[in-house]
Amino acid sequence: MERTFIMVKPDGVQRGLVGEVIQRFERRGYKLVAIKMMHASEQLLQIHYEALKSLPFFPKLVAYMSSGPVVPMVFEGRKVTHMNLRCTWSLRRTATIDVQLMPIGD
Repeated sequence: MERTFIMVKPDGVQRGLVGEVIQRFERRGYKLVAIKMMHASEQLLQIHYEALKSLPFFPKLVAYMSSGPVVPMVFEGRKVTHMNLRCTWSLRRTATIDVQLMPIGD
């Protein structure tokens, strides 16, 4: 059984997309096994995005992700990782932030 991590970013939370994200996964039979609304600290974000630390957009990424609440969640199911990429890319096309700043899979 696969598990995948998804985080609704501050603009998605503000726009009310949390329910939409959950529905997209649950409609396909995936189980929500963890969810939490939180304000991510800069320290936590630096750990989470450590692989991106040397890239020029890193300070903007940390500033953006700490600008409001985020909703991290974990879904479980067969081929859920593939669904995560398909679903989040679909939502990303409607995002208000420049998608070039965000790595795929976030």
